[in-house]
Amino acid sequence: MDRKIEILRRNQDDQLGQVISRMKEAEVIVIGSPLYWHNICGLVRDVLDRFYGLAEQGEFSGKTLYFVFQGAAPEKWMLEAGEFTMKRFAKLYGMEYAGMAMDKSGAATLSETI
Repeated sequence: MDRKIEILRRNQDDQLGQVISRMKEAEVIVIGSPLYWHNICGLVRDVLDRFYGLAEQGEFSGKTLYFVFQGAAPEKWMLEAGEFTMKRFAKLYGMEYAGMAMDKSGAATLSETI
């Protein structure tokens, strides 16, 4: 889904509300991010931050979250930090965290469960 999403500001004029509505309709949610400066990229981080207040705790209960996280030469701690964030995000909003793919073979493995 291609949408305009602004960085965290007081007055938002973007489509994050539409993204959240579409996510509420889905059974499976896949969030992807490049590994940028040792962690999740800024735009994805902004989306996660802005969920707070736009969605209630547990509101995505019954949904499954997959995370695609890829970088050129990530170190183990970088991947662990990104996965920690996504696990916490999933738990806060009631989603089942189904795992992280870091490369093509990992994505293929996760896709078998979708």
